[in-house]
This record gives sequence, C-alpha cells and structure tokens, in this order.
Amino acid sequence: MITYFEMTDEGRLVQGASEKNADWIHFEVPTKHEMYHFAKKYHLPTMLFEVAQDINEVARYETFTTETGAVLTHICLLVPVKKYDGQEHAEYITRPFSMIISGQTLLTVGHQQASLISELMTLEGLDGQIETLALRSVSVIYQRYLAALAVVAQQIEQLEKNVHTSTRNRLLYALKSLKKSVVYLDLGLKSNQQIMPKVKASPLFERVALHTNLLYRIDIQFAKSDKAITTYRELLEQLSALLSDIISNRLNNIMKTLTSLSIVLTVPTILGGFWGMNVPVPLANSKWGFLLLLGLSLIISITVGWWLKKRDYF
Repeated sequence: MITYFEMTDEGRLVQGASEKNADWIHFEVPTKHEMYHFAKKYHLPTMLFEVAQDINEVARYETFTTETGAVLTHICLLVPVKKYDGQEHAEYITRPFSMIISGQTLLTVGHQQASLISELMTLEGLDGQIETLALRSVSVIYQRYLAALAVVAQQIEQLEKNVHTSTRNRLLYALKSLKKSVVYLDLGLKSNQQIMPKVKASPLFERVALHTNLLYRIDIQFAKSDKAITTYRELLEQLSALLSDIISNRLNNIMKTLTSLSIVLTVPTILGGFWGMNVPVPLANSKWGFLLLLGLSLIISITVGWWLKKRDYF
C-alpha cells in the first residue's frame, strides 16, 4: 500500500491524493511492481525496499550515488511494534523502518508500521525541509521506545502485585512476554544507536541539527531508554528468582502437608492391623468392639493431627 503526504505552509502533514505534490511517500509492504516502478523513477536500488521487510535486519546508515549523480541517503531504524502472544499477553518486538532521502522527497518503507505513521502525521512545526522531517521521525521512533518501556513498567508493577495470587502458568507466560519485550527493545535501541554517530557526521543534517537541537534530544531519549531497560532487566531477574522461590515454597508446603496427612491416616491402619491378627485380642467378642476401635483411631488421629499442626507441619 502506498500513501502520499504533503507538508503544508503551517508546518503540518496532510495526506495527499497522488504522487505529484507529495513530499513524503510511504510504502507499507510494497508489491514487486511498486518497488520496481519507484526504484526506477528515483534511481534507487530495489534492495532498499526489501530491507524494511526483513525481520532480521539491523539499523544502518548509508549513502548512494545514482546514475544521474544525485546522492541518496538511506537510514534504517528498528521500531518497537506491539503484538500479543497466544495467551493474550502484550509484548514488543522490533521491525525495520527505512527512510530514503532523495532530493526533497522522503520515501519510507515499513511493515506493521501503521501506528508509527499515524503518530508521524501529528507532527507540527515542520519547516518544509525533508531533512527536518527525517530527523523528527527519528526522534518519534526513539520516543516510541520510551512509550513501550512505560508499558513494560506498568506490566512489571502489575506482575509484582499478582505474584502471590495469580496462577503459576499465567505468571510464567506474563514473565516470558516481559523478558522477550525487554530483549527486543534493548537490542533494537542499541542497534539504532550504533548508526547515530554517522547521522550526526552527515553534512545532510548539519544545518537542521544546529537549528533545532534534534540530535541532542535523540541522545537524551536514548539515555533515558537505556537506563530504563537496565532497570527493568534487573527487576525481571529479581521477579524470576522470586517466582522460583515461591513455586519451590509452595511445592515444599504441599509435600509437607501430604506427609502429615499420610502420618495421620497411618494411625487407623496400624490399630486396625493389630485387631486383624489371627490371635485372641481384646474386644474380639464385643458388639461394640468395632465402634470402640473406630473411636480410638479417631481420637489418636486427631491428637496426632493437632500435634503436627502445632509444630507447623500443616
């Protein structure tokens, strides 16, 4: 799917109807025909359209010189994407998002990036320069990491509240999703940050960076995200250890209870065994013998149970 956007004089983005006046063209999982058409028109390598559809792609910054002598800039960043696992637990993965600057046109390619595009459309204060739009997009992507980590923080807090009450399986699934999210966010953030020195050194962004301080803002966003990831990873490790201790403690309590029950239930068996021998025993000819034996077993069992309870075996 192809979407066209134009920058207004008021510094906003509006969706356009055609490519003619578009300042920004977004490709969401483009077809081979669309890739070939626009690659030919803008003198682009077709692989630039394929990069954003590779889930194993890493962040990259590169420039190309076309047949006409024009210099193209390609920035690929990993963007957090929210999804749900089989147990309906929210978790985050990352997907590549490519930005190609060709003259005064920005081409972007992505997969599962509808929410990112919606967020970019709310940008205001644009100065009509494609470079500004590209850097603002980078800042929005870093802000999405902070937003994703805020959700992770809420999930960790909820997990801490439920750790003593929820079922074991539900806790394990929730913990698995949280750990997966932190791993993806950590790797994606660090992969993005590796290319930022190249972005800062690019002559393409010198004027924009000096005018708006966007690169400094991006560095701050990275520092916040990196600190949050480190904190949440340690919290998850502590929660994992706590959950293991709780499960082990519950298992010990179950085994202790079962052992105590087996001791209590052994009392009637022992007493019944004595009176079941093929030798003369007391009360053998009494019509109340069975009831007396049953009562004695009950009294001893209750006494043993009380004694075990008093010593915290139940």
